[in-house]
Amino acid sequence: MKNLVLIFCVLMAACQPKEKEQTSEEVGWEPIWNGTDLTGWHSYLNTPYQMKEDSAGNPIEAFGIDNDPLEVVSIVETDDGNAIRISGVAWGMIYTENSYKNYHLKLKVKWGEAMHKPRENGPRDSGLLYHGHSNIPGSELSHPWMNSQELQVQEGDMGDYWPVGEVEIDVPTVKKDSLYYQYKEGAALHTFYCAQILPTATQDSLAKRRIFKAFNAEKPHGEWNDVELITLGDSSIHIVNGEVVMRLYNSRIMNTDTPLNSGRLVIQSEGAEVFYKDLYIKSISEIPAKYKE
Repeated sequence: MKNLVLIFCVLMAACQPKEKEQTSEEVGWEPIWNGTDLTGWHSYLNTPYQMKEDSAGNPIEAFGIDNDPLEVVSIVETDDGNAIRISGVAWGMIYTENSYKNYHLKLKVKWGEAMHKPRENGPRDSGLLYHGHSNIPGSELSHPWMNSQELQVQEGDMGDYWPVGEVEIDVPTVKKDSLYYQYKEGAALHTFYCAQILPTATQDSLAKRRIFKAFNAEKPHGEWNDVELITLGDSSIHIVNGEVVMRLYNSRIMNTDTPLNSGRLVIQSEGAEVFYKDLYIKSISEIPAKYKE
């Protein structure tokens, strides 16, 4: 009888489906969003619609940290599983408790429909900020985000670069037009920074802020886009739907030689409905072979 039981157990074990072995590309990925709530993240929200005063002329206070009475940030169910929905009604951000350094990040993002003042007539906008470093988010800045580098998530401009606050970076670029620059691999390095915060800011200060991606790799409105960010040392790579659209070098604190190579991850709320899901990160010690120059 014991032999029959043993044979039965062996047969049952053999019939069990085997766990799929991970490929080398799948090993090491860790979720930075648990798919159900915002554990491990915080929010900082400014006033609704960027309003400074109410109808009586009284100043309106920012919602602040982890105070979201309008449910600007929520977890929703989609046809493709749970996602973080950001309504965009109040400008601000969600940001990680942890800081990260030398990593490969990947996520999915798609646009919703709602658009809000003061950006109701512009392109839908959000952003993935990295190397975020502010003591209290938004408190000492003129905007509700951290000092950070930005991989732009804006409709039609996914993968562009913006400096946010007191940061700068070098990027190989060529002139796109009379004002702006565009990324071009192998071109001369130019330095970009938030010129608008300087006392000597000029009318062309935007030229030193925005860098256009090499080409458009974004999917049509309503489809999920795969966005990846690679940072190693003070260099980074912006990737949209598997295509490298920009490489950036010498990330640093503005007007210093201090490298900026780590910090929190930030997702912006900036006037438009947007959805994020499947956020994963992997520590790296070298650029993945697929994305080496």
